[in-house]
Amino acid sequence: MQFNTINTMQGFQTQFNPIQNYNNFLKGNASLQVNNDFQNDFDRMLQNEIEAEKNQNKKLNVSPVSGLMNSIENAFSNGLNDVNEQRLKLDAMQEAFARGEDVSIHDMMIASEKSMLSMQMAMQIRNKMISAYTDLKNMSV
Repeated sequence: MQFNTINTMQGFQTQFNPIQNYNNFLKGNASLQVNNDFQNDFDRMLQNEIEAEKNQNKKLNVSPVSGLMNSIENAFSNGLNDVNEQRLKLDAMQEAFARGEDVSIHDMMIASEKSMLSMQMAMQIRNKMISAYTDLKNMSV
């Protein structure tokens, strides 16, 4: 977006482009400058991880599908462990509160909401996984 303005006092036309001015300001800000090698380093690290996983699968004679299933299983297992930890943390806070220990009611309510939301998310993920399994099972090949 560009605005043309005429300064009538001095009789000349100037260009006012706020987006360009802001971009020029940001270019001069040292905190926003990123080392150009960062992208290359990240790409290199990602490629190394992919190669390491391929090599590990070859050593274990694991097919790509089996490797994918193992990674899904690990992710779901870790997620369930996190849900369980949230619930155990909430239970410990509620017990401490009931014993009259110095527990903030606000922290306990926040822990309760976190526990409830993590359980709801786990249930939704489970439902989606069951739905996906059902769809795959009913496919005709």
